[in-house]
Amino acid sequence: MGVSSIVHVFRKIKRRAKCHPLALNISNVQACIGGIFVAITLVICFLNFELIRKQFEGRSAADINSWRLAHLSKACKKWNNGGHTNLQPAFYLHSKNHSLVYCLVFKAGTSSWFYNFNSWAGYSEYEIMHIDNLFLARRNYPKEDRLTLMQSMEHSFSFIVVRHPFERLMSAFEDRLVSMKNAHYSRVAQAIYKRYHPMGRGTVSFRDFVQYIIDDVEYNNSTIPLDIHWCPINNLCTPCLARYDFIIKLETYKQDVETMIKKANLEGIVKLAHVNRVRKEPIQTLAMKYFSQITQQQMDKLYSIYELDFELFGYSADTYFQIPKALM
Repeated sequence: MGVSSIVHVFRKIKRRAKCHPLALNISNVQACIGGIFVAITLVICFLNFELIRKQFEGRSAADINSWRLAHLSKACKKWNNGGHTNLQPAFYLHSKNHSLVYCLVFKAGTSSWFYNFNSWAGYSEYEIMHIDNLFLARRNYPKEDRLTLMQSMEHSFSFIVVRHPFERLMSAFEDRLVSMKNAHYSRVAQAIYKRYHPMGRGTVSFRDFVQYIIDDVEYNNSTIPLDIHWCPINNLCTPCLARYDFIIKLETYKQDVETMIKKANLEGIVKLAHVNRVRKEPIQTLAMKYFSQITQQQMDKLYSIYELDFELFGYSADTYFQIPKALM
């Protein structure tokens, strides 16, 4: 997006907002404010994009991965290994046939990688699509103890797939609580709603969901008990205590996976399918829709819960903080 494109967007916003100085009624003032906010958000996104583009301009995907690994190591030292002293093996899969170790980060490409690992294990398409993926995987890839897992990482190609913490959170909310396609999470959604609206009838909101997470963390004085679909990556994979060869980001998934296959010498050996879930709305629209529901106090607490994930994997929450918050 160049300067001319920014100017074009400003003009388009002005026409839509009907922001005329001699027609200052309530609706026009609201339209003006909305238009100005959208314009500011676009400028911030553009500037952030330019900073990132210049930082990585001319670098190969392999160079970018080296930067990610170095950044993770540096952040781990700064944050005392994310507060963990032992590697958590519960979410790792080890394919001995492919010398591949993968940490499951739910809501960050796990559907695709479960499909791959379970296909390699010989399960049918029907089994993969209709039986719990982790249950299937554990039949062929049993959980290793800490020492064995650390040894596996030393002698295998180890990788993790990560995602922007707030994008992951919105995905978890929509897929687990809003879709109502899973009986367990349908009950969870109803329980969350009743907690904050004991006399009402309705559906759980993103604001309810955020408050539920905040309350659970404050009650347990820890983020570890959170559900695996919105528990911080730092708790699932204990990345500061792991040894990774590659960090895939969902935002650059295709490019990263292609580079990883070459680096792991898996070309022609495995076929990596990508089970893609079609999102109904652009991420910017979802961010505005959901994060405008919460208060600034909730936003501050929510960020503190996922701060380590932001730090460890080089993500920013700036654009989310710029979204106007609910007053109460």
